[in-house]
Amino acid sequence: MPPAKIASVHWTSLNAPTSRASTPKPAAQTIPGQTLVAPVSGLYFNRDLSWLNFNERVLTEASDPKVPLLERLRFLSIVSSNLDEFFMVRVAEIAAISRISPHKTFPDGLTARQTLAQIRERVLKQKQRQAIVFKEIVEALSQKGIELRIAFNPESSLDEAIRKKLPNIRYILRKSSEALPPLSGKGIFLFVIFAREYAILEIENREERLIDLSAELGKPIFILLERWLCSHIQEFFPNREVVEVFPFKILRDADLRYRPDDEGTLEEQIVEAVERRSRAKIARLEVDSSSYSEGALFLATSLGLDSAALYRFDLPLDLRTLNNLYHLESSSPLRYPEIKPKLIAPARNVTDLFDLIKKRDILVHHPYDSFDVVVRFIQQAAADPKTTHIFHTLYRTSKVSPIMAALKEAARNSKKVSVYVEIKARFDELNNAHWATELRKAGVRVIQPFGKFKVHSKLTQVLRQEGDKTVTYLHLGTGNYHEATARQYTDLGLLTCDDRLGLDCNSYYKMIAKRSLENHTYKSFLVAPKNLHGKIMSLIREEIRVQKSGGEGHIVAKMNALTDPSIIRILYEASMAGVRIDLLVRGTCCLRPGIPSLSENIKVISIVDRFLEHSRIYYFRAGGEHKIYLSSADWRPRNFYSRYEIAFPIYDSLLKTYLWEVILKNSLNDNMKSSILRADGTYSKVDRLVSLPEIRSQFIFESLAEKDYHGTVLQEKIGVL
Repeated sequence: MPPAKIASVHWTSLNAPTSRASTPKPAAQTIPGQTLVAPVSGLYFNRDLSWLNFNERVLTEASDPKVPLLERLRFLSIVSSNLDEFFMVRVAEIAAISRISPHKTFPDGLTARQTLAQIRERVLKQKQRQAIVFKEIVEALSQKGIELRIAFNPESSLDEAIRKKLPNIRYILRKSSEALPPLSGKGIFLFVIFAREYAILEIENREERLIDLSAELGKPIFILLERWLCSHIQEFFPNREVVEVFPFKILRDADLRYRPDDEGTLEEQIVEAVERRSRAKIARLEVDSSSYSEGALFLATSLGLDSAALYRFDLPLDLRTLNNLYHLESSSPLRYPEIKPKLIAPARNVTDLFDLIKKRDILVHHPYDSFDVVVRFIQQAAADPKTTHIFHTLYRTSKVSPIMAALKEAARNSKKVSVYVEIKARFDELNNAHWATELRKAGVRVIQPFGKFKVHSKLTQVLRQEGDKTVTYLHLGTGNYHEATARQYTDLGLLTCDDRLGLDCNSYYKMIAKRSLENHTYKSFLVAPKNLHGKIMSLIREEIRVQKSGGEGHIVAKMNALTDPSIIRILYEASMAGVRIDLLVRGTCCLRPGIPSLSENIKVISIVDRFLEHSRIYYFRAGGEHKIYLSSADWRPRNFYSRYEIAFPIYDSLLKTYLWEVILKNSLNDNMKSSILRADGTYSKVDRLVSLPEIRSQFIFESLAEKDYHGTVLQEKIGVL
């Protein structure tokens, strides 16, 4: 009998019985005959293969011995979580396309099936490299006194201590001819094969798979439970001969599959669709094993998967659990020094933020500047007797949010509060549905969500009655109203009461509230899906005109992804005209730079460092006028055509100078953490000449914030003496 710690639970069978004898064998590494490469002469890189290049750059950070050990482990876990989401979203979508339209090609010329084949080949290589880096990190941590046990003998000196800390583990025992039980995409499982039976064990809470024995043994020692269970599985089934055992997990399609026109509110449909995710089609089966085996093949076939969906690695599943080591007290020398964002200098000694904002536009740069100034802005609006209206857009926020609390308080204080809660924000649907309900209970007007489009813009408008005049105060940002990610992502925010921006904000909110693009004009904002794409095209054409007229054309754009074919084509046209184009693209880039007579004037740089680069900045030299926009939008079709987005101009000359001279130039000149995209699609680290100083943009920005921007144009702006 298994020990009491394992609870026997009968899971209802949903699958028809499957015989092991009929199992086809998946290919061990690749799908023969389908490993194709897009022609170098093409205009576009494949978006999904480009994204895998980004994940490779994250893996490069994990492999860098100059990076602190636990930061390397964190980057390694990001590689895993990135890949999981990639399979749940993109691979699942491409697989669906290959089934429905097998001959359809993407802009780079590859079909969906060819893309899937190349994805598999690259993922296999990437995960193999990740396994090597993981073992290096585990060994290095052991030398620093932190032991992570990933291999066990059947009789280990730690066994007794481990048994005392075993979590509750569910299991099911079935005949080999019986179908698999329903499996969650959230658990870590063990598959155990006997002569004529099989068992599945589930560790429901992934966090519980990392057993901490530090208190018992007097030093940091951690155990990965599923691997220990594999080495001791016979004792849990003493009356059966174990043929094979291995850990596995599954990833399911994350697409919600809802119908906006069906009966019931969109909110109800989304919540129901989230619940259906647990039964969605499986996008990947991942096995932790040193080799492919009959058991893995049987499991894949029983799940209805073909060979391309089975991945086997000698690497623990879901490395995100190991982030618990990052927060050990004894681990501080193995991390980057903790960043301590400060409240921006002008806001420290004032009680009235509105009075401060009226005097000057304020730029905040997260995570170097504290997000608290944004929280205080909304909290003060909620309590201020002069505030009459607050409008806010919510895309993602925390489960315990001071901003949501402030908006509810504002409603209780008889302010008119309107909030658009984006119920379709992927993986945050239930959290956002919760906040929509909570806000309604507090008397907030929650605008009915749209069916097709997402509202991705980040802005808050506060209307105050000052004498006989209504004054608009704004916070416009590039990132979410999320206190946690504001310490992990680089983002920019503007606090302003500029009338031009205020009028456009009024039009934008009316457009959302009335769910109509018609009869709303904008003098400052670039708005998607109304005119953002067209305006960007016009700004690029203007640089072409200036260049052809004998002037100097220059474009700098910082974003997460560049995939829109028409934008790429006009950037090629600008390059051929002689316009200098510098692109800071963190992740996916489908543009091919450096091709003679086509894109030789285009340079593409990606920065991967401690913080996730997330701000979007568009710079156009504009004949010396230097137009700069900040935005929440990447240059992707979805941002242009199926999301409500804004790009807002920076009017203040000192802020424009800071954005150009400090943020953009230091990012472009980063010679420590930047990589350059080559014409063949590969990235290479920037070669720094020994004679040149080290430029690490994120460290520069952190240092400037710590010094209250002394020595920059912001010194005058914020009044630092």
